[in-house]
Amino acid sequence: MSLEDRMNLNYRQTFLLGLGFMVVSMVWAGYNAYMPIFLGKYTDSNTLIGFVMVWDNIANIILLPIIGAMSDNTRTKIGRRMPYIIIGMPLAGIAYALLPLQKSFLTLIAIDLVFNVIIATYRSPVIALMPDITAEHNRSKANGVINFMGGLGSLIMFFIGSQLYKVNNAYPFFLVAILSFIVPIVLFFGIKEPKIQDKSQKQNIFKSFLFLVKDKNKAPFFTLLSIFTLIAGFSSIETFFTRYAEIALKINPAISSFSLGFYSIAFIAFALPAGFIATKIGKKYAMMVGAIGSVPVLIIFATVTNFTVFEILLPIAGALNAMFTINSYPLVVSYASSESTGTYTGLYYLFSSLASIIAPPVFGLLMDLVGFNMLFVAGAVSMFASFIFLIFIKDHRRR
Repeated sequence: MSLEDRMNLNYRQTFLLGLGFMVVSMVWAGYNAYMPIFLGKYTDSNTLIGFVMVWDNIANIILLPIIGAMSDNTRTKIGRRMPYIIIGMPLAGIAYALLPLQKSFLTLIAIDLVFNVIIATYRSPVIALMPDITAEHNRSKANGVINFMGGLGSLIMFFIGSQLYKVNNAYPFFLVAILSFIVPIVLFFGIKEPKIQDKSQKQNIFKSFLFLVKDKNKAPFFTLLSIFTLIAGFSSIETFFTRYAEIALKINPAISSFSLGFYSIAFIAFALPAGFIATKIGKKYAMMVGAIGSVPVLIIFATVTNFTVFEILLPIAGALNAMFTINSYPLVVSYASSESTGTYTGLYYLFSSLASIIAPPVFGLLMDLVGFNMLFVAGAVSMFASFIFLIFIKDHRRR
């Protein structure tokens, strides 16, 4: 792919790549919705179910950075990322389809472990493919398209998958498995990876992390810290929102979860505008708007008891989250060379996955010790900290 081809956003290729992200989103939408039900057939322990359900985040921390760096170092006739995608996605689809068919707890968690390992082999490469084929100034727009497709995948699983589940609880998983065979073929024939000329420069995720911490240019490290703190806040709020509404506001979980859907829809609807806005004002400043704009929203959540206020502000919170999230990954890989985008993709997942694992228990402890409204107070503090880390980013280029 020539430099001229990469200067203008190729919407066809970006859309095709978005199909890969759509499959990943469908996978996790179905997994998070139905896997606890499958596990609940064999155990009444919520602790055990919760432990199994965080295996994906543990795999993200361990495997995604390593696989991302491995894909940077891979050189084949079909590219660096494609081997992982065309092998990993179908294999993950097979393991995913086997989950609802298991007849014992041991086989279920064994297949689940295999599934989590296999899907980690292609997640970093499929995401790293975006900056590979997209010029830096177009990456926010491209990521907006890709996240829109991902949101569409989640909605497909929620609406169509739920109807298939009523017929047979395996059918949503079979649908994803079928797509996991079709989409890699589409990506293989529809996307041509740029050739990397330098074959001597090897990427090492551990050396890259140490370099990140020790480097005088703290912009990449501060960016990852900003991502960590914001995701810590949003992931914790998403985890405890329905419980907060039920206990603190006396709202039926069905009502609060339905209202939370408008938060997700607003995120999806604002995915494309967030990318275009960042193209105009810069990724860093778009993320700063999303972070600091979320602070007053969460402070209001912490102080009001009228759920109508929540229903009004939830879509605003979703749009502000999109302003940050859509531009966070493009900002991270803007620090990478063409040889190291997979490595930086892995670092992005390392920090975001750590936040998703560490923050909910910490937020839960604060709620137990101080009160339920600490959920939103701590969330506001997290958003403000994310904003501060972005202020510390000093770089000569407009990002």
